Amino acid sequence: MTKHITLPIRRLQLDLDNPRLGSASSQSEALASIVRLNRTHFANLMESIREHGLDPGDSLYVIRSSERRDYIVLEGNRRLAALMVLNNPDLLAGTDLPKTMMKPLVRAATGFDRSDVEPIRCVRFDDRDEANDWIRRRHTGAADGEGRITWRPLEIQKFSGDYTTIDVIDFIGRNADYSPDEWEKTRAGLSSGKSTNLSRLLESAAGQSHLGITVDSDSSRKTPILGTEPTWAARVLRQIAEDILKGKVDSRRLNRASEIEKYFADLPPELQPEASTIAATPKAFKDIKPTPRKASPSTSPLPTKTKPAPRPRKTLAPKKHTFDTTASTKLGMLLREASALDVTKFPLSCAFLLRAIVELAVNDYMQKKSLSRRSKGKQELDLTQKAEAVVQHLRANGPASPTDLRAFRRCMLQKNSACSIQALNGFVHSPYDLPTADALHAGWESAVPVLIATYGEV
Repeated sequence: MTKHITLPIRRLQLDLDNPRLGSASSQSEALASIVRLNRTHFANLMESIREHGLDPGDSLYVIRSSERRDYIVLEGNRRLAALMVLNNPDLLAGTDLPKTMMKPLVRAATGFDRSDVEPIRCVRFDDRDEANDWIRRRHTGAADGEGRITWRPLEIQKFSGDYTTIDVIDFIGRNADYSPDEWEKTRAGLSSGKSTNLSRLLESAAGQSHLGITVDSDSSRKTPILGTEPTWAARVLRQIAEDILKGKVDSRRLNRASEIEKYFADLPPELQPEASTIAATPKAFKDIKPTPRKASPSTSPLPTKTKPAPRPRKTLAPKKHTFDTTASTKLGMLLREASALDVTKFPLSCAFLLRAIVELAVNDYMQKKSLSRRSKGKQELDLTQKAEAVVQHLRANGPASPTDLRAFRRCMLQKNSACSIQALNGFVHSPYDLPTADALHAGWESAVPVLIATYGEV
């Protein structure tokens, strides 16, 4: 028979016959064994309880001890051990733990107020056998649906607001020209444990550069953005999906960055990025509608004359600009080079130029608006921090709107972007990391609103 009760920490004892520990001869020995299971996890648990309290949907399982006044905890020994140390760090001195292991735990207990968690909610069982029936359900997996079912990777991502892989899978289904039956099988495969292989490629620097992917993050959602033509990207992603389902892509074969880079470099020529695959306007994967199927010849309308599409720009910067290029002599010199260099032939030079132009504009803006270049600790801010300060000032004071600055934040300030300030720095120092024309063009376009705000619109 069970009964719900509440108890103070001092009346709870660790189980000396805990399945995780084996048999212990004393409370101090049991406490030391729990800490040794994973001292980092134990310290994190202490800090979590100190900051957030105990899980309101969970209870400790207890039975009466031989002393009758106290209770032995059968389920929840890690939580109880953390509570004991939080409540009285001196208990650690009675164990054989080394001082180097004790010190961080004593620090983690600083500021704990037991009134935040007491009394502890418990479920009292008459005996160990009665409790074990429920403990088994908690710790032996799904048990054909009777136990707790662990979330799959995509379910965890969706719960945390990360739609980077989910939106891409939905995009593949809408645009990769699968039949309904084919897509049902493909989707089931990608949504299973194999989704981690797709996530690894989508989150890699090589994958994001190849497909022109950036990630837009706000307080509630991480949204993947596509910077290449959807029809071409759909063909690339279909190839990736097929390679994953056939076992050609897994964590053993593509584990290191160099292996992922080689995978993309070895894709067929028609799946390699080039100037014609760059999208005119990047779009969120979730907002890209299915590409209409081509009509059969008998029903196709007569072709109409259209103007030829403009040739993609090969240089980093265009010849003409929407901001005042005469405001700074150095800016004019940098722009002349940026408007002359072929980004496909001289990507490293263009990366250095892009960083130099962004740095010049950020510094000029901060000087013009009298913004501090130092942190509260009087240290010089790095370029990313300065750029973030400029964005915050522009958002609060104009003239650029938050919408105008969204691409700059996504491309230049997010560390995982293929043309972020951090990535541009990395191209200088890494012997293997090389920029792509797509990424550099996206970086340039994203910086234009900051250049206009700094030097004025023409």
